[in-house]
Amino acid sequence: MQSRRQFLRLASTAGVVGLLAACGTTAAPLETKVTSQSTGTLRLVHTLEWAGKEVLHPASPVRFFPTIELLYNRLVRMDDAGQLKPELAESWKSNDAATEWTFTLRKNVTFHNGASFTAKDVLYTLNTVMDPKLESPGAAVLALVNAAKVTAPDDHTVVFPLNQPHADFPLLLLHYSMYIIPDGIGEAINTTGIGTGPFMLTQFAPEGKTTVVVNPTYWDGAPGVAQVDIVGIADAEGRISALLADQVDYLEDASPSSITLIQQKPDYALISLPAGSWPVFVMNTTVAPFDDTRVRMAMKLVIDRDAMVKSVLNGYGKVAGDHPVWPGDQYYKEVPRPRDVEKAKALLAEAGFANGLEVTLYTSDIDVNMIPMTVLYKEMAAEAGITVNIQQEAADGYWNDIWMKKPFCCSSWGERTADQVLNEVYRSGATWNETFWSNETFDGLLDQARQQLDYTQRKALYQQAQQLLSDEGGAIIPFFTDTLSAAHKRVKNINTRFFDYAKVTIEA
Repeated sequence: MQSRRQFLRLASTAGVVGLLAACGTTAAPLETKVTSQSTGTLRLVHTLEWAGKEVLHPASPVRFFPTIELLYNRLVRMDDAGQLKPELAESWKSNDAATEWTFTLRKNVTFHNGASFTAKDVLYTLNTVMDPKLESPGAAVLALVNAAKVTAPDDHTVVFPLNQPHADFPLLLLHYSMYIIPDGIGEAINTTGIGTGPFMLTQFAPEGKTTVVVNPTYWDGAPGVAQVDIVGIADAEGRISALLADQVDYLEDASPSSITLIQQKPDYALISLPAGSWPVFVMNTTVAPFDDTRVRMAMKLVIDRDAMVKSVLNGYGKVAGDHPVWPGDQYYKEVPRPRDVEKAKALLAEAGFANGLEVTLYTSDIDVNMIPMTVLYKEMAAEAGITVNIQQEAADGYWNDIWMKKPFCCSSWGERTADQVLNEVYRSGATWNETFWSNETFDGLLDQARQQLDYTQRKALYQQAQQLLSDEGGAIIPFFTDTLSAAHKRVKNINTRFFDYAKVTIEA
């Protein structure tokens, strides 16, 4: 899922810890503004991950990336160095116990329809995210907020009381569901896309071409380009072909197999950066045979992870140990998982599969790594007596028809901070808990970590949660992928950490 995989590439550095842990922290103002005149059209592509059902509501389960990044702002953002910075908020501070956070909002900001941005819009956005009817993935991440008691003392102040202490609470507001929408807009947000962002909508057609144009009153200065077109192409090969045929200018998910093609084109540049995106083989832990922890561990032990990084990613990645917190995160725990075919066989025998196990693994080319890693996994698993029948499904509709519906399937996610990803994807009952894993001890560790104000102790709790998930969970995560993107050389000012659409320019 493009938006789940790469909605934002974050760097969770020690500097972020220092910024957030102290009571009374105030963020520095934005350092720079785009002042160049807006010219030209930037052509992007999206993966049609929801098969044309995409909407412009940032908190919707079928939200439309990258378009919402062009239309909206959040209260906070991440800068190039991985430091949390203000966006629609100017500053924030907590009480001594980190159970209440007060945000001071930026003044003189307007929505695309001319309405002024105020604290009421923040309250409305939060309540929308928490509305169970929407089934927003952000609800699990922000569940610790006492939404009923969030207040706006004035138009430019919001007070967030929490149900429990959380020293890193501002990091949670990076979640894409917290792109701010206008107070009372209702379902109209699905097609109007009214935000405070650098661009505003002129055409909405997920299966065709969606167009946004420069917001002439953008509070942070004029964007570099005058227009952005976003075209839907479901399959990975089609997206690469569109780039090399000069039908799009920038591609965020270039595949390792396309590197040579891109490098042979003098007008194109390949951009590779370490990152925390991760494809995953998902086992539904409530369905046999994956309801047995011995089977799940056996399925993990058959992988030669170094070989998979080399073969699938051409070396553009790093080995993972079946949990989703990447090495660049402040709370990362390394969990070695060397290949052990004999142990896998023994575990299967204990679980009643001494004569082997046969499973069907659903996959698709909607993600560039899914099919190559599936084929290699089939070969590796065979040595342990596991027969993997590969069922390739069309990219169009994969996330609607296969994901979270089939007991063993491929999925993929973008980099997230430890707190977000562990709560959003693995907490019991979370909307996007794709493995359907429910573990009270794991949930308790997350709760304790959020309440722990001491960084060292908080880190230890998050790392215990990672170890437990790795050992008992239903996710097989063999590696983290480097970010491979490609762009025509006419595209300038591409940020080295993440793609900031407001700052990009394009030559005629």
